[in-house]
Amino acid sequence: MKSPPAAWRDRLVRGFRWHAWCFLAFNFGLTAINIATGRPWWAVWPLLVTGLVVGLHYILFKAFTIDERWAEERARELMLKSYDRSHIESIRDRQQQRDP
Repeated sequence: MKSPPAAWRDRLVRGFRWHAWCFLAFNFGLTAINIATGRPWWAVWPLLVTGLVVGLHYILFKAFTIDERWAEERARELMLKSYDRSHIESIRDRQQQRDP
């Protein structure tokens, strides 16, 4: 997947952070109102719906902000932590032979 331009990626990051903060504030406020009124816990329904929306936003955010550089760094990190490094190196060598 081709990575988006840097400006667009920055906008995605800011948009997700704003969305997450709004999710927390909104659901905290509804839960506080629910506790103050003493009624059965009705605030669970808006929490579930907004949680699904934020979860979808997170998936899209991650899908568009992961690029080759991130994958390389993650693979290097996993290789350094690996207890079976020779196995990982053999997989990498086979992959390089397949992709000229």
